[in-house]
Amino acid sequence: MTGRAEELAAEHTRRELEKMAEKLGIGTIGIGTKVHLAAAIIKAKEKASAKEMPKSKAEVKARVKPAIGKKGVFAKCAAIDAQIKENEKAVVVIGAGVREIQNGIKDMRSAMDDKTMEMQKGVEEMHKGINAQIKANEKAAAKMGIGVKEMHKSIVAQVKENEVAAAMMDAGVKEFQNGIKEFQNETANYIKDFYYG
Repeated sequence: MTGRAEELAAEHTRRELEKMAEKLGIGTIGIGTKVHLAAAIIKAKEKASAKEMPKSKAEVKARVKPAIGKKGVFAKCAAIDAQIKENEKAVVVIGAGVREIQNGIKDMRSAMDDKTMEMQKGVEEMHKGINAQIKANEKAAAKMGIGVKEMHKSIVAQVKENEVAAAMMDAGVKEFQNGIKEFQNETANYIKDFYYG
């Protein structure tokens, strides 16, 4: 019976099984799964068929599945069942679409995270380059400062040497001038002595 119950459960929705159970006078409250409900329906049908032996196959079909028609409660129930099946299919399709959207969002987030990491690495590399350039400039400026100081010292020393040399030249010129004056005086005295003796 378990195999037949599983087949019946697979062929019908729970709502259809509940309708079958109601027709057979079976209470559906407390019955858990569709398979259990299908098993109860099969058991009830077996009991009913044992009590009433139908005269023809047409009568069997009429008792198992009454004519629905286009109007009435059974027609509305059939329409509701058809709508339920369509809704179940639509839910499956919508679920697949939602999963695709979620996967797309995950892929987009992953791509954005990768781009963000690349940008952060680029910014870090740029900062490193700037810091390295600043340090190089500071070292160059320090060397230039030392060079300027050395050049200033050299200029000051050269100026002092020039001043000393100028002073020596000035002293030499004065000494030379004094020598000329002495020579002129001696020459004048010699002439006086020579002529006026």
